[in-house]
Amino acid sequence: MEYEYKEADFFKYCNLCKYKDKKDVEDPCNDCLAEPCNLHSRKPVNFEEKKER
Repeated sequence: MEYEYKEADFFKYCNLCKYKDKKDVEDPCNDCLAEPCNLHSRKPVNFEEKKER
């Protein structure tokens, strides 16, 4: 059985994430950067879309 791991697309998703303004060495950004590949998804592991006002 072969698994489809995909490289996380940080360029696309980090600008849309609610944690965008945190430093990349802080949690949860540090956790995302530590896992550059995901199973079946290009989203970083802790990606949460920021809510528009």
